[in-house]
Amino acid sequence: MKSNDHAATPATVGCPIPTAGEIFADGAMIELAGGSNPARPQLMLLKGSTEITGAVVECGGQLYEPAEIETSILEQLTLPTRCCPHGTTRAFLTEIFKLIKNMVGLDEKSASLAARIVLGSAMVDALSLAPALVVSGPDTARANRLLTLLRCLCWHSVSLTGVTPAGFCSLASGARYSFLISQKSLSDKLRKLLDDSSSRDRKIPFRGRLLDLFGVQVIHSDSFLPADSHPLRSVQISVTPTEAVMPAFDQDAQRQIASEFQAKLLSFRRANLSAAQKLDFDASSLSLPLRDLARSLAAATPDDVTLQAEVLELLKEEEAELRSARWTDLNVILVEAVLVACHEKLGEAVYVSELSDNARALLNGRGENSAFDPGALGKRLKCLGFVTEPRDAQGRRLRLTEAVRSRALQLARDLDIPGLERPGGP
Repeated sequence: MKSNDHAATPATVGCPIPTAGEIFADGAMIELAGGSNPARPQLMLLKGSTEITGAVVECGGQLYEPAEIETSILEQLTLPTRCCPHGTTRAFLTEIFKLIKNMVGLDEKSASLAARIVLGSAMVDALSLAPALVVSGPDTARANRLLTLLRCLCWHSVSLTGVTPAGFCSLASGARYSFLISQKSLSDKLRKLLDDSSSRDRKIPFRGRLLDLFGVQVIHSDSFLPADSHPLRSVQISVTPTEAVMPAFDQDAQRQIASEFQAKLLSFRRANLSAAQKLDFDASSLSLPLRDLARSLAAATPDDVTLQAEVLELLKEEEAELRSARWTDLNVILVEAVLVACHEKLGEAVYVSELSDNARALLNGRGENSAFDPGALGKRLKCLGFVTEPRDAQGRRLRLTEAVRSRALQLARDLDIPGLERPGGP
């Protein structure tokens, strides 16, 4: 790699722009790079076959310098110091998979998911939803070992504990961190903040400015429930006790793994980010809440359609759980109640209180005992696109027109209600 302290051209004008990374239309990239002093990162310009590292780099007549990041964060931030060939995507994924499986003793599915999280962290700029890996189970020592290993492997990884909403918002905006969070519990407010920051288009208002805290998350906490997030954004792996002897994993081994794999990860990002940004993965066979997560996991291997297809199998258990839960989802129950009413009284009007009784009967038949507030049910009908008639002495009514029936059938398809008409049906 060519080293250049300034990398400026005579035509360059203006002051350097602080940056944590740039992606240019012609494929050129500027990345944060580590060096001999962790508190003073450099920038690496990757353009064609050119690789230039320096405290300031120039691209397109503009100077760039590293964004200001608090020193204590920089000292914990994992950055590449060089770029070296990663091989094929399949070979690189397999190498990471074997390393995780060997060093932590995970089962094949868990190791495969974790390996895709690693590659996905390097493709984060191409994702609309940053996936989260939730680590659970009673073997705390192996869970900690996994997070330590992922700190060596993930893009811009930073290990955190004792995280509060204010502390999370104090981190540098736009750095595309991989957040590795390990703590006993997470407050509801923090969980909501982590959920919000997983969407690329959501910015967090904080002290008069908007924060971009978008990035992959790895969370080890007893209180984190992945099912709390809709659409689903997380995959869960369980770390249970084992008698297997784990290989040595001291600080020297960690530094060696980080040095090797960060260099390969930079090469992988350089070669595949454009393809990931253009990827149009078909996740329509999955339930709607899982599709964005599936697309994000598929984007981790953007140039290998076979590896992308494996994502559907990896999410098979999550899909089965969603389909099971769908039987008692209130939106599903309400749509079914409307369809039943249309079947029995098409052309007539039905009071919301009657729909409430039908919905309660459906839920009771599925082992759930829930009471319905007709007023709340009326609001949910409106959210689903149904328009009720003005209130009379007995309440609001829904006229069961052909348009209402068609709307209910379309919702049944969109919600993938089991046993009802699929697209192309009546």
